[in-house]
Amino acid sequence: MDLLCLGELLIDFVPTVLGRKLRDVPAFEKAAGGAPGNVACGFSRLGGSSGFIGKVGNDEFGHFLEQTLQGCGVDTSYLYKSDEALTCLAFVSL
Repeated sequence: MDLLCLGELLIDFVPTVLGRKLRDVPAFEKAAGGAPGNVACGFSRLGGSSGFIGKVGNDEFGHFLEQTLQGCGVDTSYLYKSDEALTCLAFVSL
């Protein structure tokens, strides 16, 4: 493995319409977020070997994030799925 990233992995809810206040946005789309996960995914897509260390909830959002990383070719064997904690969510304002 060439790169091992450690840190947050979360769901970004991105507005479907830009330039509005959050309270005025009609809908959001979910996207994988968190800088360490983005770096691991990008590095892997460029041909490197990467892994990710972190924790997500053992919930639908956590499974989505794990599948997203795996789809990029990131080793998720060090990704802990917690039954006690929920996956972190963030609403993005652009």
